[in-house]
Amino acid sequence: MTPPETVPEGEPSPLLVERNGRVATLTLNRPHRRNAMSTALLGRLDHELRKLTDQDGEAPGALVLTGAGGTFSSGADTREPDWRDLSRRAVRRAHFRTVFATLHEAPFPVVAAVEGYALGGGLELALACDLVVAGEGALFGLPELGVGAVPGGGAVHSLVRRAGRGVAARMLLIPGERVRADELARLGAVERTVPDGGALAEAQALAASVAAGDPALLEAGVRLLRDSGHLDRTAALGVENGYWWQAASAANRDSSPSSGQP
Repeated sequence: MTPPETVPEGEPSPLLVERNGRVATLTLNRPHRRNAMSTALLGRLDHELRKLTDQDGEAPGALVLTGAGGTFSSGADTREPDWRDLSRRAVRRAHFRTVFATLHEAPFPVVAAVEGYALGGGLELALACDLVVAGEGALFGLPELGVGAVPGGGAVHSLVRRAGRGVAARMLLIPGERVRADELARLGAVERTVPDGGALAEAQALAASVAAGDPALLEAGVRLLRDSGHLDRTAALGVENGYWWQAASAANRDSSPSSGQP
Protein backbone atom coordinates (compact mmCIF):
# COMPACT_ATOMS: atom_id res chain seq x y z
CA MET A 1 0.00 0.00 0.00
CA THR A 2 1.41 3.40 -1.01
CA PRO A 3 1.97 5.60 2.08
CA PRO A 4 0.16 8.96 2.17
CA GLU A 5 1.99 12.21 1.52
CA THR A 6 3.68 13.63 4.59
CA VAL A 7 2.27 16.69 6.33
CA PRO A 8 4.68 19.56 7.09
CA GLU A 9 5.97 19.47 10.66
CA GLY A 10 3.78 21.46 13.05
CA GLU A 11 0.65 21.18 10.92
CA PRO A 12 -2.29 19.10 12.17
CA SER A 13 -3.21 15.93 10.33
CA PRO A 14 -5.71 16.69 7.53
CA LEU A 15 -7.64 13.53 8.46
CA LEU A 16 -8.63 12.32 11.93
CA VAL A 17 -9.26 8.62 12.58
CA GLU A 18 -11.40 7.37 15.46
CA ARG A 19 -12.62 3.90 16.36
CA ASN A 20 -15.43 3.38 18.88
CA GLY A 21 -16.41 -0.26 19.13
CA ARG A 22 -17.54 -1.42 15.69
CA VAL A 23 -17.91 2.11 14.31
CA ALA A 24 -15.00 3.95 12.70
CA THR A 25 -15.13 7.70 11.99
CA LEU A 26 -12.96 9.56 9.50
CA THR A 27 -13.03 13.34 9.87
CA LEU A 28 -11.80 15.72 7.17
CA ASN A 29 -9.72 18.11 9.26
CA ARG A 30 -9.02 21.32 7.36
CA PRO A 31 -11.66 23.61 8.88
CA HIS A 32 -9.70 26.75 7.95
CA ARG A 33 -10.33 25.79 4.30
CA ARG A 34 -13.85 24.42 4.79
CA ASN A 35 -12.25 20.97 4.50
CA ALA A 36 -11.24 21.57 0.89
CA MET A 37 -9.55 18.45 -0.46
CA SER A 38 -5.82 19.02 -0.82
CA THR A 39 -3.45 16.42 -2.23
CA ALA A 40 -2.36 15.53 1.32
CA LEU A 41 -5.94 15.13 2.54
CA LEU A 42 -6.94 12.95 -0.42
CA GLY A 43 -3.82 10.83 0.06
CA ARG A 44 -4.60 10.28 3.75
CA LEU A 45 -8.26 9.50 2.99
CA ASP A 46 -7.26 7.03 0.28
CA HIS A 47 -4.71 5.37 2.64
CA GLU A 48 -7.01 5.12 5.68
CA LEU A 49 -9.99 3.80 3.71
CA ARG A 50 -7.88 1.03 2.26
CA LYS A 51 -6.47 0.21 5.69
CA LEU A 52 -9.99 -0.13 7.09
CA THR A 53 -11.18 -2.39 4.27
CA ASP A 54 -8.00 -4.53 4.40
CA GLN A 55 -8.28 -5.35 8.11
CA ASP A 56 -8.91 -9.08 8.15
CA GLY A 57 -11.37 -9.73 10.97
CA GLU A 58 -10.78 -6.24 12.39
CA ALA A 59 -12.72 -4.20 9.85
CA PRO A 60 -15.38 -1.93 11.38
CA GLY A 61 -19.04 -2.83 11.21
CA ALA A 62 -19.80 0.62 9.79
CA LEU A 63 -17.93 3.79 8.86
CA VAL A 64 -18.89 7.45 9.30
CA LEU A 65 -17.39 10.17 7.11
CA THR A 66 -17.66 13.76 8.34
CA GLY A 67 -15.90 17.12 8.40
CA ALA A 68 -14.48 19.27 11.20
CA GLY A 69 -15.51 22.83 12.00
CA GLY A 70 -19.18 22.68 11.05
CA THR A 71 -18.80 21.86 7.37
CA PHE A 72 -18.41 18.66 5.37
CA SER A 73 -16.25 19.74 2.42
CA SER A 74 -16.15 22.60 -0.07
CA GLY A 75 -14.60 20.32 -2.69
CA ALA A 76 -11.17 20.39 -4.29
CA ASP A 77 -8.66 22.87 -2.90
CA THR A 78 -8.18 25.20 -5.86
CA ARG A 79 -5.82 27.38 -3.77
CA GLU A 80 -3.10 24.76 -3.62
CA PRO A 81 0.04 26.33 -5.15
CA ASP A 82 0.31 23.57 -7.75
CA TRP A 83 -3.42 23.35 -8.47
CA ARG A 84 -2.99 23.84 -12.23
CA ASP A 85 0.06 21.59 -12.54
CA LEU A 86 -1.18 18.65 -14.59
CA SER A 87 1.12 16.06 -13.00
CA ARG A 88 -0.03 17.03 -9.50
CA ARG A 89 -3.66 17.05 -10.63
CA ALA A 90 -3.09 13.53 -11.89
CA VAL A 91 -1.91 12.49 -8.40
CA ARG A 92 -5.01 14.01 -6.80
CA ARG A 93 -7.21 12.41 -9.44
CA ALA A 94 -5.71 8.98 -8.80
CA HIS A 95 -6.37 9.32 -5.06
CA PHE A 96 -9.91 10.51 -5.71
CA ARG A 97 -10.71 7.59 -7.99
CA THR A 98 -9.28 5.10 -5.50
CA VAL A 99 -11.34 6.64 -2.69
CA PHE A 100 -14.56 6.11 -4.63
CA ALA A 101 -13.60 2.61 -5.72
CA THR A 102 -12.74 1.67 -2.12
CA LEU A 103 -16.01 3.07 -0.82
CA HIS A 104 -17.92 1.06 -3.43
CA GLU A 105 -16.10 -2.13 -2.47
CA ALA A 106 -16.08 -1.60 1.31
CA PRO A 107 -17.53 -4.66 3.10
CA PHE A 108 -19.42 -2.42 5.55
CA PRO A 109 -22.02 0.38 5.29
CA VAL A 110 -20.72 3.95 5.03
CA VAL A 111 -22.66 6.89 6.48
CA ALA A 112 -21.98 10.55 5.63
CA ALA A 113 -22.58 13.15 8.37
CA VAL A 114 -23.00 16.48 6.57
CA GLU A 115 -23.09 19.94 8.08
CA GLY A 116 -22.54 23.28 6.37
CA TYR A 117 -21.40 22.77 2.79
CA ALA A 118 -20.98 19.69 0.60
CA LEU A 119 -19.82 21.14 -2.70
CA GLY A 120 -18.17 19.64 -5.76
CA GLY A 121 -15.96 16.77 -4.66
CA GLY A 122 -17.46 17.09 -1.18
CA LEU A 123 -20.91 16.36 -2.59
CA GLU A 124 -19.48 13.48 -4.59
CA LEU A 125 -17.91 12.04 -1.45
CA ALA A 126 -21.20 12.29 0.46
CA LEU A 127 -23.19 10.66 -2.35
CA ALA A 128 -20.66 7.83 -2.56
CA CYS A 129 -21.79 6.80 0.93
CA ASP A 130 -24.65 4.36 1.47
CA LEU A 131 -26.57 6.72 3.78
CA VAL A 132 -26.47 10.49 4.18
CA VAL A 133 -27.43 12.24 7.43
CA ALA A 134 -27.45 16.04 7.20
CA GLY A 135 -28.16 19.11 9.25
CA GLU A 136 -31.34 20.78 8.02
CA GLY A 137 -29.47 23.84 6.80
CA ALA A 138 -26.68 21.99 4.99
CA LEU A 139 -26.15 23.15 1.41
CA PHE A 140 -25.22 20.93 -1.53
CA GLY A 141 -23.92 22.05 -4.92
CA LEU A 142 -21.81 21.34 -8.01
CA PRO A 143 -19.80 24.50 -8.83
CA GLU A 144 -17.32 22.77 -11.18
CA LEU A 145 -18.45 24.36 -14.46
CA GLY A 146 -17.82 27.79 -12.95
CA VAL A 147 -14.19 27.00 -12.08
CA GLY A 148 -13.11 25.40 -15.32
CA ALA A 149 -13.85 21.78 -14.49
CA VAL A 150 -16.57 19.17 -14.67
CA PRO A 151 -17.66 16.73 -11.95
CA GLY A 152 -15.61 13.55 -12.13
CA GLY A 153 -16.61 11.49 -9.11
CA GLY A 154 -20.08 10.24 -9.98
CA ALA A 155 -22.19 13.02 -8.45
CA VAL A 156 -24.27 13.65 -11.57
CA HIS A 157 -25.02 9.94 -11.99
CA SER A 158 -25.88 9.62 -8.29
CA LEU A 159 -28.11 12.71 -8.30
CA VAL A 160 -30.02 11.60 -11.41
CA ARG A 161 -30.54 8.16 -9.87
CA ARG A 162 -31.35 9.28 -6.32
CA ALA A 163 -33.07 12.65 -6.78
CA GLY A 164 -33.98 12.97 -10.45
CA ARG A 165 -32.64 14.68 -13.56
CA GLY A 166 -34.20 18.04 -12.71
CA VAL A 167 -32.28 18.65 -9.51
CA ALA A 168 -29.10 17.30 -11.09
CA ALA A 169 -29.50 19.79 -13.97
CA ARG A 170 -30.10 22.68 -11.55
CA MET A 171 -27.04 21.91 -9.46
CA LEU A 172 -24.78 21.31 -12.45
CA LEU A 173 -25.86 24.02 -14.90
CA ILE A 174 -27.11 26.99 -12.87
CA PRO A 175 -24.20 29.07 -11.53
CA GLY A 176 -24.16 29.28 -7.75
CA GLU A 177 -27.12 26.93 -7.30
CA ARG A 178 -27.26 25.42 -3.82
CA VAL A 179 -29.87 22.90 -2.65
CA ARG A 180 -30.78 22.49 1.01
CA ALA A 181 -30.69 19.17 2.77
CA ASP A 182 -34.42 19.18 3.47
CA GLU A 183 -35.18 19.40 -0.27
CA LEU A 184 -32.77 16.57 -1.07
CA ALA A 185 -34.37 14.55 1.71
CA ARG A 186 -37.79 14.97 0.07
CA LEU A 187 -36.29 13.84 -3.25
CA GLY A 188 -34.52 10.84 -1.71
CA ALA A 189 -30.83 11.84 -1.95
CA VAL A 190 -30.53 12.43 1.81
CA GLU A 191 -31.84 9.74 4.15
CA ARG A 192 -32.20 11.75 7.37
CA THR A 193 -32.15 15.40 8.36
CA VAL A 194 -31.59 16.61 11.91
CA PRO A 195 -31.27 20.04 13.54
CA ASP A 196 -28.03 21.74 12.54
CA GLY A 197 -25.12 20.51 14.62
CA GLY A 198 -26.61 17.07 15.21
CA ALA A 199 -25.57 15.22 12.06
CA LEU A 200 -22.47 13.50 13.47
CA ALA A 201 -24.17 12.18 16.61
CA GLU A 202 -27.12 10.92 14.56
CA ALA A 203 -24.84 9.32 11.95
CA GLN A 204 -22.74 7.58 14.60
CA ALA A 205 -25.85 6.29 16.38
CA LEU A 206 -27.22 5.04 13.06
CA ALA A 207 -23.88 3.43 12.21
CA ALA A 208 -23.76 1.69 15.61
CA SER A 209 -27.27 0.34 15.09
CA VAL A 210 -26.38 -0.96 11.64
CA ALA A 211 -23.03 -2.39 12.79
CA ALA A 212 -24.76 -4.53 15.41
CA GLY A 213 -25.94 -6.84 12.64
CA ASP A 214 -24.23 -9.99 11.39
CA PRO A 215 -21.07 -8.92 9.46
CA ALA A 216 -21.56 -11.43 6.64
CA LEU A 217 -25.17 -10.38 6.11
CA LEU A 218 -24.23 -6.69 6.30
CA GLU A 219 -21.60 -7.20 3.62
CA ALA A 220 -24.08 -9.03 1.41
CA GLY A 221 -26.64 -6.28 2.02
CA VAL A 222 -24.39 -3.37 1.10
CA ARG A 223 -23.04 -5.15 -1.97
CA LEU A 224 -26.59 -5.89 -3.07
CA LEU A 225 -27.54 -2.25 -2.56
CA ARG A 226 -24.58 -0.91 -4.52
CA ASP A 227 -24.73 -3.47 -7.33
CA SER A 228 -28.48 -3.26 -8.00
CA GLY A 229 -28.97 0.46 -8.58
CA HIS A 230 -27.83 0.59 -12.21
CA LEU A 231 -29.34 -2.75 -13.35
CA ASP A 232 -32.64 -3.57 -15.03
CA ARG A 233 -35.12 -5.68 -13.07
CA THR A 234 -34.06 -9.04 -14.52
CA ALA A 235 -30.39 -8.46 -13.86
CA ALA A 236 -31.11 -7.07 -10.39
CA LEU A 237 -33.12 -10.16 -9.48
CA GLY A 238 -30.18 -12.29 -10.60
CA VAL A 239 -27.85 -10.31 -8.32
CA GLU A 240 -30.29 -10.67 -5.42
CA ASN A 241 -30.49 -14.42 -6.00
CA GLY A 242 -26.72 -14.71 -5.90
CA TYR A 243 -26.46 -12.84 -2.60
CA TRP A 244 -29.41 -14.82 -1.17
CA TRP A 245 -27.55 -18.09 -1.80
CA GLN A 246 -24.32 -16.62 -0.44
CA ALA A 247 -26.04 -15.64 2.82
CA ALA A 248 -27.92 -18.96 3.05
CA SER A 249 -24.70 -20.93 2.55
CA ALA A 250 -22.94 -18.91 5.26
CA ALA A 251 -25.84 -19.46 7.67
CA ASN A 252 -25.80 -23.19 6.95
CA ARG A 253 -22.05 -23.39 7.65
CA ASP A 254 -22.47 -21.48 10.92
CA SER A 255 -25.22 -23.84 12.14
CA SER A 256 -23.54 -27.09 11.10
CA PRO A 257 -22.36 -29.49 13.82
CA SER A 258 -18.73 -28.91 12.89
CA SER A 259 -19.08 -25.20 13.64
CA GLY A 260 -19.67 -25.91 17.32
CA GLN A 261 -23.04 -24.16 17.25
CA PRO A 262 -26.11 -25.86 18.75
